[in-house]
Amino acid sequence: MTTKHTISDADALARFEEGIDPDTATVRDRSATADIRAAVQMRDNGQQMVDDAVTQARHSGLTWVEVAAALGVSPQAARKKYLNRV
Repeated sequence: MTTKHTISDADALARFEEGIDPDTATVRDRSATADIRAAVQMRDNGQQMVDDAVTQARHSGLTWVEVAAALGVSPQAARKKYLNRV
């Protein structure tokens, strides 16, 4: 009699990820990953620009209400995210 063992998707993913080195992993088309890495870099740069702009705005005297309106979030959300950065 044989026993079937099942592994959850999360377990399989965790095991798979443990052995992967992004720099040496075999990839069929490196240009696709280059596009992803470029997009992530642009996202990170954009977030840094937002962070810097919020810091500058607060140093210039803008209120959390004004900053929040520019960010499109509530004043509470803006203050919670940026209070310790300015």
